[in-house]
Amino acid sequence: MKLQVQVSIVDVSTTKKVPVQDFKDTTFISRDTILSCHLGVDQHELPDDRGEAIALMSKALLSFLKKRYESGNLVGAVGLGGSGGTALIAPALRSLPLGVPKLIVSTVASGHTAPYVGTSDLVLFPSVVDICGLNSVSRVILSNAAAAVAGMVHGILMESNVSDETATKPTIGITMFGVTTPCVNAVKERLGKQGYETLIFHATGVGGKAMEELVREGFIQVTFSWNFDDKTQDLRQQCLFFVEFLMSHSFVCI
Repeated sequence: MKLQVQVSIVDVSTTKKVPVQDFKDTTFISRDTILSCHLGVDQHELPDDRGEAIALMSKALLSFLKKRYESGNLVGAVGLGGSGGTALIAPALRSLPLGVPKLIVSTVASGHTAPYVGTSDLVLFPSVVDICGLNSVSRVILSNAAAAVAGMVHGILMESNVSDETATKPTIGITMFGVTTPCVNAVKERLGKQGYETLIFHATGVGGKAMEELVREGFIQVTFSWNFDDKTQDLRQQCLFFVEFLMSHSFVCI
């Protein structure tokens, strides 16, 4: 089955002068168009301070993507940038719902990525070389990144007409440590037999935050937290089972 989508190039540059380029048959969305989504005016001068300009353009891009997604005209987004470009694009792409393909080819993809990815499903694709024109390495990287995005978008479009039986099931979020895996697996199996869908999160790192975010977005209706005394391996005696029916102070979003 052959699928076709419209590809648009979005200008989020923060330089004073934007070079004119020929994009042939590809739709080009100007910087002023992006800014107008956030500021409500047709033209706007960016601040002289680079940090302030990046922050403003990032908010404008977020507003633009939100409007495009809500209107049904956006099925995926891919960005390209160094440290500044990644900082600009990442918040906007993170704002897109879970499951919407989102990827950034970035020079900082192999460093501390938590500030860029957060709890989202944003993919950071290492650029290997700096973002400075095309060469034998960047051509391969960009080609692979484009293929990855195309594959994700194709998957989304192919699955859009397939009904998801789990969509109507009550969803339960469960936090888990490695040593509590057998216990959580047993609970998961029993809940599954009763018609519940379970989402398991590691209790360290961003697992808890990710669960909170999914609660905010309505993916999770009930949360289970598993805590244990790390001084003993006797989980039968030391494992504490908490059922949080939207009443726990442990999760700000609930």
